[in-house]
Amino acid sequence: MKRAFRAGLLAALGLPAALAAAGLEAPAREGLQAVSAGRVRDEASGAGVGGASVAWRPPGSSGAPPAAGPVGEPVFTDSRGAFEVPDSWGPGGTVEVAGLGYATRALGWEEAVAAGWRLELGRDPLALDEILVTVGARALRRSEIAIPVESIEATEIAAAGAASVDRLLGELPAVQIIGNAPTGANLVIRGIGGARVLVLLDGQPVTGTLIENRDLSRMSLAGSDRVEIVKGPLSSLYGSDALGGVVNVITRLPPPGFRLDARALSGGRGRQEAEATASGGGRLRYGVTGGWRQEDQVPGVVSGGQDAFARVWDLRSRLRFAVTDDWEVRGGLTYLRERQRWPVGGGFSGFNDNTGLSGWVETRRSTGPGEWSARLFAEDYEHLFRSARGDAPFAGDRENAQRERLVKATAGYATTRGDHDFDVGIEVAARQIRSPDKLVEDRASDDQAALFAQDAWRLGAAVVTGGMRYTRNSRWGSNLSPSLGLTRPLGERLHFRAAVARGFRAPSFKELGWRHVNLGAGYLVEGHSDLQAERSWSVSAGAEWRPTENVVVDAEVYSNRIEDLVELGFVGNAPSGLVVYSPRNLTDAVTQGFEMSLRTLLGEGEFSVGYAYLDAYAGAAREPLDRRARHAGRARATWTPEVLPGLRLDGTLHFTGSAPIVLTLPDGVTVPAGTQERFTAVDLQVALPVAGNVELLAGVDNLFDARPGGWQGIIERRFRLSVGLRDLFAR
Repeated sequence: MKRAFRAGLLAALGLPAALAAAGLEAPAREGLQAVSAGRVRDEASGAGVGGASVAWRPPGSSGAPPAAGPVGEPVFTDSRGAFEVPDSWGPGGTVEVAGLGYATRALGWEEAVAAGWRLELGRDPLALDEILVTVGARALRRSEIAIPVESIEATEIAAAGAASVDRLLGELPAVQIIGNAPTGANLVIRGIGGARVLVLLDGQPVTGTLIENRDLSRMSLAGSDRVEIVKGPLSSLYGSDALGGVVNVITRLPPPGFRLDARALSGGRGRQEAEATASGGGRLRYGVTGGWRQEDQVPGVVSGGQDAFARVWDLRSRLRFAVTDDWEVRGGLTYLRERQRWPVGGGFSGFNDNTGLSGWVETRRSTGPGEWSARLFAEDYEHLFRSARGDAPFAGDRENAQRERLVKATAGYATTRGDHDFDVGIEVAARQIRSPDKLVEDRASDDQAALFAQDAWRLGAAVVTGGMRYTRNSRWGSNLSPSLGLTRPLGERLHFRAAVARGFRAPSFKELGWRHVNLGAGYLVEGHSDLQAERSWSVSAGAEWRPTENVVVDAEVYSNRIEDLVELGFVGNAPSGLVVYSPRNLTDAVTQGFEMSLRTLLGEGEFSVGYAYLDAYAGAAREPLDRRARHAGRARATWTPEVLPGLRLDGTLHFTGSAPIVLTLPDGVTVPAGTQERFTAVDLQVALPVAGNVELLAGVDNLFDARPGGWQGIIERRFRLSVGLRDLFAR
């Protein structure tokens, strides 16, 4: 396993580094030469835009309909965004590019030729159709996706001023953040959370998952372009842990040319942040983001002053090399270092030290009607808990460090055949964890292989999507996860969708192989090798309606039924007299409800409002699930006045209703332990451009200082001020 990890990590990190060292740039152009082929791409994701139209307007016809005959007739892109440039087009005039879900773009003939006919389109903020990358083996248009997906774009990320992923997502109506024990932040989507929600960075799992130390509070938004949230199981594509949904943090693709961006922030509760991004290139594009942040608070811990403290360093890099027009190589590297400190009683402090390193390399090549892809991913993560008096733990105390290693390889093929867009792939992985105080023989490992396939079948205006994934694991067995969906436009302004899917979560290493003794408390925790995977059936139906050009309304109903939830229960007494607890498939659970949202453009502003209702319970007695609020909502407004270009005002009101606090005893019995009171907060931010490339941002979270009872962590009004430097040395 160690050799496999080293080889995988070297391969994942070595190829991008070799490409960067080669210093490959776009060849110099001698004059403007037209080419016979071009491609239209999504500006944010780089994915090809299928069905886009490209038209040439002759000189002097600006604003008029395209000229009659071969000269003015548009050409259309194929499913990969490729198109042929007609010989009848010539120098001068304007090239107009349009695609469903995108803002129409017009550029001069010379500009199009200089770009090699590689044309990019920006998204329409109220589009009924856009390109999404999380829900398929390749980028898909929203009109082909039957499950609900929410995308938070870069402008909204900046407006939120969030320090980490958990704080950004915690404002969404159907998403809740619940604290981990003893520290950390966990994600709940539509009532399903914890290890049942898969969290990705650029399509790959975040570190800490295998040893159950995933914490969204340490996952920064530095260098992020957008965050996609899938509300429902996606096990047919990603396998285990995608039972409740998927969150994918997508970093910014390196743009052409060189630029440098930087930001520094100061705020309440000792919040300090700094980050810088350098990017550029031609055929070889690169982007490197380094970030640092600290705060006098640890998520999940209620403490003030200097008693709690967290500091995170992270580094993210991404490379993109266009070998040819049809062959591309990409790579990325992520590094994390974190220190947390919080009081544990008796004058002692607890310390978490986390270090993670991951890398990936991917190649995609178009051949004929299809595209081949291959990706290698490797990661190494270490978690160390210690306790001591003072501000630092004892040095050298590392024998109890927990560690995980993962090497994963994926290969796939995507093609279009008639009315079918078909994808097929294979994935193999080798995994290992070391946990001296939690596992028999201190460590465990497994091997895993999976086959998956997806098909989008166009039946007139409707699209039927089907997916299937078969997973075989050397430790816990096998699983088959199917999915089926339907999308169909009902006229030009109404779009209907419906889906049914099977989700699952495999038992973890610790649940299968626990061996933890606490003599002081008189108990023993043992794993259970015969645990069954948790499985779910999810059904949803929704519609998106655009009654006018400036208004979009969305509604969705859903029901999730989860079988064989794994919970820790009392199983008897050991011969030594210790009480024995062990995980078992103890109960079933149901989460169901509906969501509604409205988005509109009003002159110089944008406005959105959303509401979510949730009914979540477990077992035949319909016991409520811990901290699941029935009601949640959010309203957000943005104003960008034309009189002062660059000025942006953002305001957000978010509401979370009251929720029961439920305590699960070691024997599996649940008892009420209190109420998490309803919480209503108003957040404001203003962005103001000053001299040159400098931007000032000032914000306040929880303006009216609401402090409801029963919440984990600290809730209080906090101010923040940041300075941003954009497009420095741009060329």
